[in-house]
Amino acid sequence: MSRTPTIFNETRMRAMMDRKGLDLVIVRGVENSRYISEFFHNGGNLGYRPFCVFYFRDPAKKPAFVVAAVDLHLAMTLTWIEDVRAYAMAEFFTDVDTHFYDDFAGAAKAILTERGVKGMKVGTEGDNLTSGFRTVLDGLLAGNMVEDISFDMEMVRMVKTPEEIRRLKRATEITVKAHAAFRAAIKPGATDTDLHRTACLTMLQEGATAVNFINVAAGSANSFAAHDPFPRDYVLQRGDFVKVDMGANVLGYSADFVRSYFIGEASQRQQDIWKWLNEVQLDLCAWIRPGVTGGEIFERGYKQISKHLEKFPREFLGHGIGLGSHEQPRMNAVNRTVVEANSVLCVEYSYYHDGCRHHTEETFLVAEDGNHHWTKDCPRDLIVAA
Repeated sequence: MSRTPTIFNETRMRAMMDRKGLDLVIVRGVENSRYISEFFHNGGNLGYRPFCVFYFRDPAKKPAFVVAAVDLHLAMTLTWIEDVRAYAMAEFFTDVDTHFYDDFAGAAKAILTERGVKGMKVGTEGDNLTSGFRTVLDGLLAGNMVEDISFDMEMVRMVKTPEEIRRLKRATEITVKAHAAFRAAIKPGATDTDLHRTACLTMLQEGATAVNFINVAAGSANSFAAHDPFPRDYVLQRGDFVKVDMGANVLGYSADFVRSYFIGEASQRQQDIWKWLNEVQLDLCAWIRPGVTGGEIFERGYKQISKHLEKFPREFLGHGIGLGSHEQPRMNAVNRTVVEANSVLCVEYSYYHDGCRHHTEETFLVAEDGNHHWTKDCPRDLIVAA
């Protein structure tokens, strides 16, 4: 049964292909193949198990999707693409009575032959592909002009569809509640494992379909750490620094934002740093609008924080978010990507002082009617009661 894509923005994809004169786009990367097919497959990160979409600019040439045989039936159920083909992988036959190709190359060659792919301009993910897969693909595409469209696919995905926005917003709402539970659990005698477990359980109880990540930094164990994925059973004490960077996942889309705390007390310098980071960050979130570039965002944000903290150490001040944790626009000094409406952005600031990595991050939707600040209700109080 055919259906209309709700995640994949065909209009934006076709506009990119028209602009670059592409006849065909072939994507195998996990995020891009999930985006176009809308099949959130597992295993695509395995080099020997490609999930690959063939998308043609000519509407008379129907798209095709090649998957491992073990996932054929589920792919046929979940993707909007009608032509789904399988190659023998993990299983030689399933409950679906259809021909299985011996390998990916066999399935791909059949599609290219049937669609008359010769003398075309074809976009692929270029250097982002594994070397073995790229060698196979280059051989299959002999006689065609091949162009790397990795960045162009990032731009297609930067602007979110209503369904993508719904999932991202829901993931953020759940993560706000996980932050509240985490904050309430901070007290002397508790462990970083207790805090990690509290956040994880809250996400699932509030409706997350998965816990994407929870990175806790606590006390002398790892207050310096940006991304420590595992708790260490560190026992919290009065005066300890505690930071958490986390994101709940809703149907493949994850939140991502950070809060930092001190238990019971913090020095005046620590309080000042936290105040400056948050003031400048919130000002930057409010200033961003369609039409500015990632580089312009960085320039403004860096200039503002430099009034308070000299030699600020960050080379970027934020990123887009979607199927990937860091998407366009990446807000660094050289990025010329132009922000568009319906992009979801994370702005973040961090600063090291006295062994602690102060870190704060916000998430918001850039819309035609102004920015929708999804994390505004997550408290930024630095000190929690001991």
